[in-house]
Amino acid sequence: MQLLLRWAISAGGLYATVWILQQFGLAKAGEGPWYNWFVAVIIMALVNALIRPIARLLTAPLNCLTFGLMGLVVNAIMFWLVPVLCEAAGIPVFEVTALGALVGSVLVSFLGAILNHLLIREDDKDHR
Repeated sequence: MQLLLRWAISAGGLYATVWILQQFGLAKAGEGPWYNWFVAVIIMALVNALIRPIARLLTAPLNCLTFGLMGLVVNAIMFWLVPVLCEAAGIPVFEVTALGALVGSVLVSFLGAILNHLLIREDDKDHR
């Protein structure tokens, strides 16, 4: 149950991020059905689990030289990769610009952290 709730929270955070970016002209939401956002979250999780560690490892020296700013660029590339892979899978969820990917990667992390913090964990229920 906890996993499904976190999945729904991540989909909501991704949708809210794209909606905010769309207000500033940095992204464009697709016209597909609502459940495409859940597929996008799965693709985002796979990108973060499989591709991001390799990219972090390869850019580690640059990350040290730039005092961590290269990490923002890697996160932006991973965020940009999600709609590209969704489009390749035939599920057009959203489009994002380069600046939108940079802002969106920070925003989706921020929103996800806030929403997950509001989620009551199973082990916290025993202490209340």
